[in-house]
Amino acid sequence: MKKIIVILFALLLFFSCARKYSITSVFRKGVPADMQQWKLDSSYHLYIREVFLDTTNPGDKSVKNNNEIFSTSDKLIEIEYLLFSQQSGRAVYIATIPDKYLSYYAKKRKYLPRQYLNAYDFSTFRFGKKTGNDNEIVFANTKHSDTWKYTIEDDSVLHVYEVIERINGDANVYLVDEALSRKASFIKLVNYKIAFRNMDKERKLEKKKLGRKPDERFSKDSIIYYRNDGGKYSIYFRFNKRLPKKYKDSTISFGNNRMVNVPFQ
Repeated sequence: MKKIIVILFALLLFFSCARKYSITSVFRKGVPADMQQWKLDSSYHLYIREVFLDTTNPGDKSVKNNNEIFSTSDKLIEIEYLLFSQQSGRAVYIATIPDKYLSYYAKKRKYLPRQYLNAYDFSTFRFGKKTGNDNEIVFANTKHSDTWKYTIEDDSVLHVYEVIERINGDANVYLVDEALSRKASFIKLVNYKIAFRNMDKERKLEKKKLGRKPDERFSKDSIIYYRNDGGKYSIYFRFNKRLPKKYKDSTISFGNNRMVNVPFQ
């Protein structure tokens, strides 16, 4: 078996087992004047990468390369989201939170249907852009950038085959197909929604109150808001219902340390 170098994890994000979103009142009086917007219009498609623990080869990590339904033997350990608009040439990569024991997603009750991006699980963010006519997405900040070279197969699978890492002008090239034992492929979903749901606490409440309909909270306007406060960025997601109900607000925010690179105009 090839030695697994998990490039998309080790190079492109940093991990934390703690959830770091905050519930904020910043939109109570409307959209602040200094708030900028990254609009997820109809040209964006969701590409999802699901990483499973390979039960036939313990310790290996496999990636589903099609839209098959989860089988009872699969152990889902990680989800990655890529919101990509070829029309505007913009991309948002969102990693979820892995846990030490690779058990958080092991039970299906822990995650929403795959067309819903559960913001409760969001961990880190990268904002990128397509370069020219080439199939490349660049995620860059002042001193560090990562370029994904990709192909799109059958209009349904976005396959990352090479990553170019540049630090202070020095470049390292990683051939993903050779470094990973499984392909780094993202599956395209036709429809998607950004949602928010605490899969632990809310299920317990619903169990106590038999017949209670699950709370459904979805993005209010399909916009990722962000602003710069003295060189430190925060990003915001607004929802159509309060979260949770004991709070008056329906917006969550993530601080500067959750962004591998900041949004751009």
